[in-house]
Amino acid sequence: MTKNLFSILIIVLSFLSCNTDSKTEAEKLDQQKNENINLLANRYLELGRFSGVILVAKDDAVIYSNSFGYADYENEIPFSDDTAFKIGDVSDLIISQMIQQLVNDGKLVLSEKVSKYVSELESDFTIDEVLFQNSENENFDYNNLIVLIEEVSEKSFKENLDAFTKKLGLDNTYIERTNSNQAVGYLYHNYRGNGLELQKAAMLNPEDSSIKNMIISSATDILKIINSDSSEKIEIDGYLKNDGFSYSVYKNPESNISTIVLSNRRHPVAKEISEGIKAIINDDTYQIPLARKPYKNNKSLLPNYAGIYKLNENINLGVLHKNDSLFVMMGSNKIHLIPQSDNQFYMEQTDASMRFVKDENDIINEVILLNGFLDGKTITRIK
Repeated sequence: MTKNLFSILIIVLSFLSCNTDSKTEAEKLDQQKNENINLLANRYLELGRFSGVILVAKDDAVIYSNSFGYADYENEIPFSDDTAFKIGDVSDLIISQMIQQLVNDGKLVLSEKVSKYVSELESDFTIDEVLFQNSENENFDYNNLIVLIEEVSEKSFKENLDAFTKKLGLDNTYIERTNSNQAVGYLYHNYRGNGLELQKAAMLNPEDSSIKNMIISSATDILKIINSDSSEKIEIDGYLKNDGFSYSVYKNPESNISTIVLSNRRHPVAKEISEGIKAIINDDTYQIPLARKPYKNNKSLLPNYAGIYKLNENINLGVLHKNDSLFVMMGSNKIHLIPQSDNQFYMEQTDASMRFVKDENDIINEVILLNGFLDGKTITRIK
């Protein structure tokens, strides 16, 4: 009898183990998609365009999480789950939830004008018009909602933020904190004439920056924030020009897939990375930027690219073909174009690249000016 019970117990435990393994497998991306996301992110890292964390979740379950580069390059401090970034417009999610809490508490009515609660704000916009970002309210300063929160709650925004983080169990969302785990912001450009290199972003005086742009958060905290919000679609991306941070937060309510990309580089490629990740997950086609490495191109094509291209009303760019190489004339400067492919070339001392484009008659009539991204400004050949 004891032996039979023992055998049954083994079978039950084996069944539970199989179920557990299946659940774990279902909560992760398959290996190929995982590798494709890594390849995508690493290419942007190689280009100096991205350094940070990527988190993908289905509902509350994290199905992909990885980091690339360093949170602090001078001290070689890697990223962690607790690393916090300046989040710019992502803070609108926090602000809107604070507003909604005041509505739930009976202190605000969404259909009423902002100016009813803050008399010094001369605005005809209602609170819900601002929150839902209707096209007619583009000129409304979203930072005024912080004033609204402080006036109605009779507390500072920092006190409201502390209450918000406590309610959601956020560990790394704040404005100021001693001994914080905030990533250092960086720019990547030719600022000393020595070619492309990292430059630590200047520490801005808090008095010179809006409270909204001072909010810090981590990828894991942002996941909690968007999952506590409504089931509406979320698409927020952008960058902080002087602080050296960029971001993209996306949530699809139909698939319940959320993608969070946070970078301690100024360059706004987080959206491109996010779009690539969505394509990888959905088995769609996607692009990876070309590496800035010399490529053995078809030199017989080079004469077709030479010509004059109109940059704007006052400036033209001349592309020269000489000694099996291409050069672009910028004023009196003659800059060598190094091939990345048969039709794309980069400039060693800058971020810029040029992609020559054929028309339907197989003639080069346009050039796309790139700046480390997949898309750029198109200029027309005039000669």
